[in-house]
Amino acid sequence: MSTVAKINGKAYDSADVTVAILGVPIIETSEISYNSEREHQLNYALGSSKPTSYSEGKYSYNASITLYMSEVVALEKAMGGDRDLMKIKPFPITVSYANEDNDIIVDVIIAKFQSQGREVTGEMGLAKQFDLFVLDIQYNK
Repeated sequence: MSTVAKINGKAYDSADVTVAILGVPIIETSEISYNSEREHQLNYALGSSKPTSYSEGKYSYNASITLYMSEVVALEKAMGGDRDLMKIKPFPITVSYANEDNDIIVDVIIAKFQSQGREVTGEMGLAKQFDLFVLDIQYNK
């Protein structure tokens, strides 16, 4: 049985999706979601009640990744004595997959862990969603 990964809510077969953290493929990724936004502002001419133009401002990003606990423990062990994921400096997360048209999509997220923890349940395949602090997202790099 293959694992299904979700990218921004769309399900893909695990054979179609590769997620790499620090250049190392993470085999057991359950879901990754990322988003970019840019400030927009309407501009008005003197005496006009309707906008006549617009301005664009700063970008902001958000992302989260759901990892199986086996992958989390492996990342913690790779850090040696200090197992605090939030102390890892910003790193690239590469997400590659084939879209509906069989185009290969490669997105690169520059981020760091913003949270750390455990989620232990009675179900198989223990997984935890981690919030990421995102510095940049490069779409279809």
